[in-house]
Amino acid sequence: MKHSASVAFLAFLAVLLTAHQAQAESSVWVVKGPKANVYLAGACHVLRASDHPLPSVFEKAYAGSDRVFFEAPPADLETQHYAQKLMAVAAYTDGTTLRQHLKPEVYARAEKFCRERGYPFEQYQMFRPWMLSMMLTMQELARIGVEADFGVDRFFYQRAFKDGKPTGGLESADDQLAFLSMLDEGMGNEQVSETVDDLSELKSKVTDILKAWRTGDEKGIEAFNLRELKNYPGLYSALIVERNGKWVKKIEDMANGNISTMVIVGVAHLAGDSSVIDLLRKRGYEVNKVRP
Repeated sequence: MKHSASVAFLAFLAVLLTAHQAQAESSVWVVKGPKANVYLAGACHVLRASDHPLPSVFEKAYAGSDRVFFEAPPADLETQHYAQKLMAVAAYTDGTTLRQHLKPEVYARAEKFCRERGYPFEQYQMFRPWMLSMMLTMQELARIGVEADFGVDRFFYQRAFKDGKPTGGLESADDQLAFLSMLDEGMGNEQVSETVDDLSELKSKVTDILKAWRTGDEKGIEAFNLRELKNYPGLYSALIVERNGKWVKKIEDMANGNISTMVIVGVAHLAGDSSVIDLLRKRGYEVNKVRP
């Protein structure tokens, strides 16, 4: 079960993923409908400035689309109202603190890690374990220049806004809050402990993980993002399988409509069994990778 908890967390965020340019693959697929195309673009939600420009297939998908859809509408995720809702599910409201929800040895490890990094651990006491893991992960990613501002989602949302292309989401911001809440169910101690372990090797992990995305290495994507998450069948089903099934129905409607659409989702949703790609093919759709 090594790394299971933190992998589960990182897989939900679909964090990361780049690779060797020499191979002629991509992380963008196209579904051709009677009158419209749907481009399925596998996203890394956080990237480095050096990961830009993005592979040309992303630009090809954007140019061929009249609108851009994301997992959830980006504008809804940036409101003060959403931030308040996030804090409501991320913090304890019963008067307890993080210390009372973690084993003493796990709490001590997290405290030591924050002290060594100069993070204000005392200010994190109200947060649930998954929120602590999220904050530490994003702070450590930022230390090595990996940020959401460079991610595929943010990049194309800003482009679409500038170009006047309509945007939308496959699910709501409230849906995503509900999924975050699942990360606390019976795995808080594992989550924090394994996150601390993983963050000590983060730089090398980023390099390895980023070797799967740019060329659409589906086996690599599945290994880094899904394999250990499957050790938690309920979480895997809720975060990956069930969402993929719901998204596929909406993507089918897009493919059978009149408007070509670029759909940007975490690349982990596009690899392996029960992926969006797999489900579409099982429904009889021809889904091909977009070539440079």
